[in-house]
Amino acid sequence: MAQSKRYFALASLALLGNAEAHEWYTGKTDPVLHYNCCGGKDCHPIDPDYVRMSKDGYFVRPPRPFYLNEPQWFIPRTRVQTSPDDQYHICERLMTFYRSPAPHMSFETYHRFRWTCFFAPRGTGSIARR
Repeated sequence: MAQSKRYFALASLALLGNAEAHEWYTGKTDPVLHYNCCGGKDCHPIDPDYVRMSKDGYFVRPPRPFYLNEPQWFIPRTRVQTSPDDQYHICERLMTFYRSPAPHMSFETYHRFRWTCFFAPRGTGSIARR
């Protein structure tokens, strides 16, 4: 019985840690389009190797297989926000798109992930120091 209580306590702490870690995304919006960044588990840290900075913004290789995304996303400087933990973070959502192979034919649907918010560490070239 004591061992099951210990496992329950550890599991509770793990869940609380995840909730607190995700909490800072809540209430964040895209600075240009004003979309909510987080709708649950949409936001997560990404490996810095997936990010390449340019003078106009960032090129980010999505962390999902290529058939669910384009090979990379471009994120303009105006839409980059400061990350509170010196890591890169991205928020993304699965979206449904429709296409018709020819006019007056039925539509086909397909799904792709699209980014909604991007956070970069303070001190990178696109974030103003405050």
